[in-house]
Amino acid sequence: MAKKLWGGRFKKEMHPALKCFSYSLAADKELFQAEILVNRAWARMLAKTGIITGAEAREIVRGLAAVEKDFEGRDLFAYASRYEDIHTLIQSELEKRAGKVAKKLHTGRSRNDLVVTSTRIYLREKISVICYEIRRLQRALVSAADRAADLIIPGMTHLRKAQPVLLAHHLLAYVEMTEEDTMRFRDALKRVNVLPIGSAALAGSALPIDQKFLAKELGFAKISGNSMTAVSDRGFLAEFLAGLSILWMHLSRLAEDFILWNSEAFGYVELDDAFATGSSLMPQKKNPDVFELVRGRAGTIFGYLQAILTVQKGLPLSYNRDLQEDKPGVFDAVNKTTIALEILALTVGSVTWHKKAIARAVADDTLFATDILEYLVRKKVPFSEAHAAVGEAVRYAADSARSLRELSLKEWKNFSPRIGADVYDLFDPKASLCGKQTVGSTHPVRVRQQLEFWKKSL
Repeated sequence: MAKKLWGGRFKKEMHPALKCFSYSLAADKELFQAEILVNRAWARMLAKTGIITGAEAREIVRGLAAVEKDFEGRDLFAYASRYEDIHTLIQSELEKRAGKVAKKLHTGRSRNDLVVTSTRIYLREKISVICYEIRRLQRALVSAADRAADLIIPGMTHLRKAQPVLLAHHLLAYVEMTEEDTMRFRDALKRVNVLPIGSAALAGSALPIDQKFLAKELGFAKISGNSMTAVSDRGFLAEFLAGLSILWMHLSRLAEDFILWNSEAFGYVELDDAFATGSSLMPQKKNPDVFELVRGRAGTIFGYLQAILTVQKGLPLSYNRDLQEDKPGVFDAVNKTTIALEILALTVGSVTWHKKAIARAVADDTLFATDILEYLVRKKVPFSEAHAAVGEAVRYAADSARSLRELSLKEWKNFSPRIGADVYDLFDPKASLCGKQTVGSTHPVRVRQQLEFWKKSL
């Protein structure tokens, strides 16, 4: 039977049902590498401060290396019923390899400050991985935008056609959104990269623990200023999950756009066969499952954020076992996010655009209503009057079952005497795009500038 890290004051062994209920190795096995790093640094610190000898520290470090090597590639889930948690597994296995000296490793610390230190190291690495995967998706979006070239689609509001926009402009909107997501994660690192170990269970340690040495060894930028905060606050995990939730909100919107574009009603895009699925009944089906799964899993990520907020909302200081529930959602969210970003990058990077369908979509004169409105404003017609005049023209054309460009000049003048024959020049998607002047608009020059900017920066 595996030895626990506690138990001296107990007369009975833990009931098997409680073991099943409380053991956490099945989840916190993800912290194995981070835990090895912390243990190695801790052993060296204990030697540096004279709490153990240099020889003892070297023996512990060698034992940790043996544990790391022996468990490399193993599925630690197989040990979930034998060891209470990742700390117990490593400590027990270390004692098998290093002997009695391994019993000195846990000197001056608690699992409370150990687990949160390992969690912060794990999260620090995973944030870097996620930011890298976001970059891959951004490059795929830029590539798709580049392939879209000068394709013009109806920009939509309320899921109804509104104004012509470059397809590339639409795609680059998601590059902009995910860039802000990256910035959020990088900023969150400031709160993640804080050393908690040395706080012990909650009050700190009476031993000469050298936290500055540990911070340098483990790459932490600062040391926690309050030992109770260090072991009991999971605000950094809530912030991380909030950042993930915002990222997934953006990914879900991207997925929804592609689901719509892939539908027969739009027909803008063809998915590569390698990134689509079929129906077990209907042979003709080619389904956008990648995007639907992303859209669906966003809800799971949102749930993890709500869960971690709920777990912490009523906890008195300091540490409580409730906080064991902080990690499973984080670990699953990290794994789901990295694979989702990877598969989205591959899928988006392989799509084909249907130019004819896209061209048919912009053959709608109502897309130019705003261009006519601004045309009248440039002719010094007050905005509200111009707005009403164009709205009346749209209704008149619809009632007479004609397009706007089919109205005669005489009819146009009934709505505003300022309208001239040059109004017919406005029924051109390219003219609409080129008329835009503001920064961030869909003007082809500005979109090309943005494409070149992202190509260089990514």
